[in-house]
Amino acid sequence: MEEKCIKCGKTVPWMVLCGNMSLALFQIYVGFMANSKGLIADGFHSGTDVACTIMVIITVRLSGRKNDKNHPWGHGKAESLGALLAYATLLLIAIVILFDAIHAIMKGVMHPPHWAAFFAALVAIISNYILSGYGFCAGKKLNSPALIANANENRSDMLSSIAVCIGIFFANFGFPKLDALAAVMVGLMIGKSGVVLGIQALRNLLDEALPEDKKKLIENFAMQYRDVKGVNFVNVRRIGPEGWVDMEIVLDHRKTVKEGHAITREVKQALMRRFVHIRDITISFTCKENPVVKGEKVVAGKS
Repeated sequence: MEEKCIKCGKTVPWMVLCGNMSLALFQIYVGFMANSKGLIADGFHSGTDVACTIMVIITVRLSGRKNDKNHPWGHGKAESLGALLAYATLLLIAIVILFDAIHAIMKGVMHPPHWAAFFAALVAIISNYILSGYGFCAGKKLNSPALIANANENRSDMLSSIAVCIGIFFANFGFPKLDALAAVMVGLMIGKSGVVLGIQALRNLLDEALPEDKKKLIENFAMQYRDVKGVNFVNVRRIGPEGWVDMEIVLDHRKTVKEGHAITREVKQALMRRFVHIRDITISFTCKENPVVKGEKVVAGKS
């Protein structure tokens, strides 16, 4: 992995933290001054990102710690736990925003927000687009669930800011309730992100298997070796940004145990080079008996 990507991964959370903090204060202040429930809701949305980013900074640092006696598989799950806490926070904020906006709509007495709120929403759209771009780039390069979670929140912020911008615009042309409706949309979008992405973070904590297409990539790569006659299974356990692989390959029955271990070592090294986010691989092997030959003993081993 390139050194600049690692440095970027350490810098991006702090940049996102400062950006979201400034944006949240700006939106909430302008929202109160301009009497815009939509912008205030969007500001609180950005505010939750500040708390979530702090969680990301802590969990990324924890997950980067080396293996020790008590944590032989590392500390990578700290990232998935941080992502789960971040999405739980989003869900809680969504409920508060929805309650306040629906209460305002049912109350009925509403005035259109000042145009300053419209331009503040435009600033929020541009800012969140930039922040999410940096977050996705660093998260995908480092295969970091926490960084990607944070980038998803900024992308969600951008979409909610678009809804707020539209709501404020039409609220000033005779539809004052649209500003509060924009706040409802923001709440629903935040809630959806919290539920859908939170479930994914929970799956990572519960060691959910990789999708079949990704496991197939590992299997197909192993099958490129002419000594490998088949793959019985491929199990991948994800721990934060890295994966631990357990697989069994099939060799010709004429191979000795010593040759079998040599082949598995070669396949393991090749897989580690090809898939940079694999932390370690355990490869066992069985020898496929030729059906023509009778009485041959099947040997098995692990590397």
